[in-house]
Amino acid sequence: MKIYIKNIIWLLLAAIAISGCSKMDENYKKLEKGGEIIYPGVISNQNYLAGNLRTMLIWNPSPDPKVVKYKIYWNNKQDSLTVTATDHDPADTVKVLIPNLVEGTYSFNVYSIDDAGHISIPLNINSVRVFGAVYESALFNRGYNADTPFIVNILTGTVQLKFNPPDSINIKTIINYTDNANKTHALILKPDSNTITLPDFQFGTAVTYQSSYIPLKGAIDTFTVQAISTYPTIKRIGDITALYIKNPGNPFLRSDVEHTDKWGYPLYWSYNTNVLNQDGDTRGGWSTDNNGCIHFEAENYSGNGVNNGKVYQTFTLPAGNYAIDVQTAGYGGSINANEVVAAGTSLPDITALSTGNTLAWFHGDQNSIGGLHTLNFTLTQNTTVTFGWVVSTDSYTYLQFTSVKLRSL
Repeated sequence: MKIYIKNIIWLLLAAIAISGCSKMDENYKKLEKGGEIIYPGVISNQNYLAGNLRTMLIWNPSPDPKVVKYKIYWNNKQDSLTVTATDHDPADTVKVLIPNLVEGTYSFNVYSIDDAGHISIPLNINSVRVFGAVYESALFNRGYNADTPFIVNILTGTVQLKFNPPDSINIKTIINYTDNANKTHALILKPDSNTITLPDFQFGTAVTYQSSYIPLKGAIDTFTVQAISTYPTIKRIGDITALYIKNPGNPFLRSDVEHTDKWGYPLYWSYNTNVLNQDGDTRGGWSTDNNGCIHFEAENYSGNGVNNGKVYQTFTLPAGNYAIDVQTAGYGGSINANEVVAAGTSLPDITALSTGNTLAWFHGDQNSIGGLHTLNFTLTQNTTVTFGWVVSTDSYTYLQFTSVKLRSL
């Protein structure tokens, strides 16, 4: 009985198999009625590179040597582009630029077509982002270090700008500035650097900057922030004497170094003949007192006093706020002493100090000239100025100064 049942089961299985084969044969034959369907080889590693109202599709070409072109569709096949297949090496890369797009997200279908017109199954490149004005309007110039936007070397004038690390795919930041010869320069700050130095920067001039970005890694287009930003005003704050004033004192040096007697001429300082009232009217304005000082004195102390005597130095400063500190040493007798900053290359006469080109002025006499005095002044542009003393005295009078200091405020 068991043997009989097993035989029946085997017969049923065989009948089912024969029936299935018959159906497959029928389907195959139906397929054969329309002819054999051929699908050309497809592309591989399809991707894209983002652009500005355009995109670049990239892929490795089909290895099928019969493929002669590729057909690309997008916008639900409302738009298309045909590209000739020139290479069949899968190690190479095909690049196809799709222009005239609008900002948004696209899907592209790529078909391979052979020389007989057979069409492959499509390979899709989805979620292709196209960028434009909306993306660009959301960009901002790279931020700077708000706590310490710049570092200035007071003595050398070197300026270092300090930026924050970029928070997106920053390509570059172009920085524009003006040097001391009034020439403009454009420097490029790379995204992997947070600092940049401005050589020979002209203080008092503006620094502007503008950043550029790419929306995605490998993008074919760069987007630049539309607005140009102005960097915080760069000031050289502190003692800048060494940059502008030669022989500022402590001690003042003499120019006639071949002489060793008391009276001489101050090195790098100009003077008028009115101060040359010593040693037979051949020297004056400087003496060995205080190890070297600016010195006004009546002739041989008891003789005629100095009348409208001037000792001064000229230099050019950028726009800014300044102070000059003047240190008095010894003095005595009847004195009309004036410490003066004037625009231009000379000092006004003692009778014209309150008019003309005077920028700052301290007047002292025998009761007020002692100690340290500060002259404050402001320049709105690059300006040549002259600082110095304009002095008149009576007999039995002397007046000495030991140092000057120029500060930027």
